[in-house]
Amino acid sequence: MFIGRQPILDVHRHRRGYELLFRNAVVDDAVFDDGDAATRLVVEQALLDWGLRTLVGDGEAFVNVTAEFLHSGLFTVLPPERVVLEVLESVALDRETVAAVKAAAGLGYRFALDDIVSTSVVGLEQILPFVEVIKVEVLSLSEARVRDLVRELRLAAPKARLLAEKVETRASFEFCRDLGFDLFQGYFFAKPEVLQRDARPLGADAAMALLSAVQDPLITIDHLADLASTDPTLTYRLLKLVNTSAAGLVEPTDSVKQAIVLLGIDYVRQIATLLTLSTNSAGNPELVTLAVTRAHMARQLLDGQCDANVAFTAGLLSVIDVVFGAEMAELVDELPISCEVRDALLLGEGRIGDALCFIRAYEQADVATMSRYDMFDAELSTEAFGRSTVHAIEFDRQLAVLTGPTGRRGRAAHHTARPA
Repeated sequence: MFIGRQPILDVHRHRRGYELLFRNAVVDDAVFDDGDAATRLVVEQALLDWGLRTLVGDGEAFVNVTAEFLHSGLFTVLPPERVVLEVLESVALDRETVAAVKAAAGLGYRFALDDIVSTSVVGLEQILPFVEVIKVEVLSLSEARVRDLVRELRLAAPKARLLAEKVETRASFEFCRDLGFDLFQGYFFAKPEVLQRDARPLGADAAMALLSAVQDPLITIDHLADLASTDPTLTYRLLKLVNTSAAGLVEPTDSVKQAIVLLGIDYVRQIATLLTLSTNSAGNPELVTLAVTRAHMARQLLDGQCDANVAFTAGLLSVIDVVFGAEMAELVDELPISCEVRDALLLGEGRIGDALCFIRAYEQADVATMSRYDMFDAELSTEAFGRSTVHAIEFDRQLAVLTGPTGRRGRAAHHTARPA
């Protein structure tokens, strides 16, 4: 997993933040065909894998954004007080983009314009009132042109900070400093640094707390929106899902609560479960299908004996040690779950513990172990397994719709051993 960053400094050469950059290898540059996909990956990694504090400390994170990313509303997963959205020079400053920038500015988001070499860019005048930082590429311009451009920009956007980018020599820095530039970026200070580490799953604490909480049958839309808003991966993907053509929306939404209303609370509950597990089980995608099968089977086996949602949650959580690559006891200690579920997961005790032990034996066609749990009827178990498999296939289909062809998880269903 790679991400690039290049420092942005003030006139005293104190670091004020970093520009975050897409990288797919340990190189100073990157090759990509889809700018929107590159933007989404940088945002996702910055939020979920690295964390903004790790990447930029207390400074600002400059994030390149495309027109598609702005129009989708997905930028709202980013904290406005920590980021500056950098509109790329390739983005057409048309009416729709100006409107999107204006709306985002109303939500507290700040904007930078990238690679400005002229004030005659179409649409520039309309967008300048909402821009806080203007980046001037000084390397490709003569000193005379830089002087003129600074003068023009100071008149057109007197409140904006001017950033000299591609500053490669001391002489260039001193020249730009004397012209009154506020911020600086370039090889004279530092080349882009490429950070790398092994890809790793979302932290177990937030993910598992969310997974457990969303199973509450009495959960309200407001409470679910609050929960989703504390988890960047769910926020990001809920907005991505609801803004796809599959959701049938005429206008995009950037509100988590509105997304939940549009999708329906039961559907969001399923999506939250799927996304939390699938995000963390990329190396073993069949675990998601296994978890869903177990959850539905536990609920059916224990119908009338305990809360159906408690049994369902226990089935889902029965794979978390493998999904998160941690000890079950460590994960369970961090979850707000009942003693009944805790004992079932850690000790295999209680009615739910018995059901999970029986289900595991059923999966492995371990008839001897199954016989020790004679409270579960064999015929009922076969029927429950069949219905659970249907649910698992449907969950898998929903996940395929959400992630698209590039994110398709292995096979359509989990095939597990069954007793003859």
